[in-house]
Amino acid sequence: MVGLKLPLLLVLLHAVFGSAYRWFNWQFEVTCESDAYIAPEDESAAASFLRDQYARGSLIKVVGNGHGFGNLTTCVDTARTKKPSYIVSLTNLKHLDINREDMTVTFGAGWDVYDLIQELKANGLSFNNLGVEQVQNFIGAVSTGTHGTGSLVGNMATQVVGLRVLDSQGSLRVIDQTTNAEELKAFRISLGALGLITEMTIKVHPTYLVKKTTRVLNATTDYAQMYKEIAQLYKEHDRMTVWGPHFDWDSKAQDWAIEPTYFASWWEPTNYTGVRNCTLNYCANGCGDCKKNYICYDEVSDAVSCGPEGVCTHQFYAEIEHFFPAEYLLEAATNYTLFQQSQTPRMKAPYNEQMVFQFRMLKGDDAYLSPVNTYNLGPESSGVFAVLEIDWMQEYNNFTTLWQNQELAEEFLPRFGEAYNVRSHWNKMSPANSTYILEKFPKLPEFLAIQERQDPKCQFVNDFLVQQLGITRCSDYLSM
Repeated sequence: MVGLKLPLLLVLLHAVFGSAYRWFNWQFEVTCESDAYIAPEDESAAASFLRDQYARGSLIKVVGNGHGFGNLTTCVDTARTKKPSYIVSLTNLKHLDINREDMTVTFGAGWDVYDLIQELKANGLSFNNLGVEQVQNFIGAVSTGTHGTGSLVGNMATQVVGLRVLDSQGSLRVIDQTTNAEELKAFRISLGALGLITEMTIKVHPTYLVKKTTRVLNATTDYAQMYKEIAQLYKEHDRMTVWGPHFDWDSKAQDWAIEPTYFASWWEPTNYTGVRNCTLNYCANGCGDCKKNYICYDEVSDAVSCGPEGVCTHQFYAEIEHFFPAEYLLEAATNYTLFQQSQTPRMKAPYNEQMVFQFRMLKGDDAYLSPVNTYNLGPESSGVFAVLEIDWMQEYNNFTTLWQNQELAEEFLPRFGEAYNVRSHWNKMSPANSTYILEKFPKLPEFLAIQERQDPKCQFVNDFLVQQLGITRCSDYLSM
């Protein structure tokens, strides 16, 4: 998100004189108007702001770069409340400290993923776990469960070993794996509900290179057979993404036509010492004309995620991303595809262009609100999750088509959730159902207890959080 960086006092003066600030997510279908955009100069200024606003019960929403699909980071619109409503950005908190003795880096909340990668590389260090893209704010990405792929690789939050957080009264709490390891499980993926995380400490690795291999695969409408072959590939390659199958929209037939090929990419450790070349090819991370066999080598961060210059599309698109135990991969993938095909006759809006399935694997963890938390898995489970993503893309940025596809996307969780122990990626077309969330996130009561301590007046919540998490004490937060 682009915003004007001003000292806290000056920004508050703007707020007093009615200088409203409208916020949008990255594809502009989610928006809200706040009383002002607040960008504290440092942690102390952020704490002072919170202390001042606590007595007023002001509604506060921290935002990163707006790289989300749903309403998780939406502020409470000023048209809906008589309370002050603020967008807060921690973009000015840019301090950084590297501890080579315990291989950690501690940094302020203002760092974006891309910039942090460059700083670490300059110091001979790398991340092991990253998402597909580098455009997000780092703490924002961690706090929503952003991830890459690999049955031995966790999501970005699993790297977190400590943090500093301000509660709604401006009081500082230090959470780390030494003094309060259990609470750290709540704060690793906090959804912005537990306060302002001003600083984070994560584990890092000495810089290492990986070999990335991409192979073109043949598609078929015998979905069970195709997904059987994909499941076999995941037995052969630990860290792999399957980009496909792909379907193209036939406007005359009003139907999806499967493309004859799709592709898979996998990453392996290497002793290669030559030219680092994955970033020289947009295909290295899913952009461009990628259906071709190739091999590239690069530092792990650049090999597994795509820098801002490599974002290959600004199309509107709807998306689901569902996590379920890997043992269900074959059956779930087949049934998801058949169900999507059954929705086709209802896709009457114009400008459909392409639909892409994508598959990844992810190691389970113990963060309370992790979409791959292992708390309700039986002894028969490996603790590894399959990740199934479906993207509905359009040839023209049209809101009617976007909203239609988003409505269809919301039908998948009610259809398959119970059958496959499905958890949706937070902020991606997840219909509100707090009863279901409690079943899939058994540590939710413990999380909500911490949330009440950190935010007794419900200042950090919005409708999405109240409904998704079942924060009943905040059901009337607009009028409290």
